[in-house]
Amino acid sequence: MTKNWCNTVLVAFSAVQKIAKQHDFAFNSRLKSSFCSAHMRSGVSTERLVKEMLEINSRKLRLLIFEDVVARTLSSMRRTERDLLIMRLVKSMTFQEIADATDTPIRTVFRRFDRARENFEVALGKFGLDETAFRRDYLSDPAISAVCERLGEEVHHTAKSSRLARDKR
Repeated sequence: MTKNWCNTVLVAFSAVQKIAKQHDFAFNSRLKSSFCSAHMRSGVSTERLVKEMLEINSRKLRLLIFEDVVARTLSSMRRTERDLLIMRLVKSMTFQEIADATDTPIRTVFRRFDRARENFEVALGKFGLDETAFRRDYLSDPAISAVCERLGEEVHHTAKSSRLARDKR
């Protein structure tokens, strides 16, 4: 994950509202179960049910803190860099689509993306989120972990990654 952890942060950020709804659903289903004592009929103790509800709320709180940190980080960046990151990693636009939409040569889009991602990583650090903190605080959430796994195998071609691959040959 080291190479593209910032990509994972942005993709996870784009899914925060969906993940929060999943947490709400899980919490509410347990709450309804407690009113009907359905948990006891299925062999789940009230203590276990309450622990699960507390864990769900804890995950949702961490998720909302994550959303706030990333939103503040993005708002602290230059608009052009923020827009480029959002087009590529949140809206999943290809570099060619971005080049066409911004009327910019594709090589320029590659270079700007590299710079924007580097600046995003630095800005995240200023708000207290680096790769170590991300792993420690947020990868325990199954939904964010799934995003990380999905992106882990993807290759994000940029001017820099293409140059590095060429230099290794």
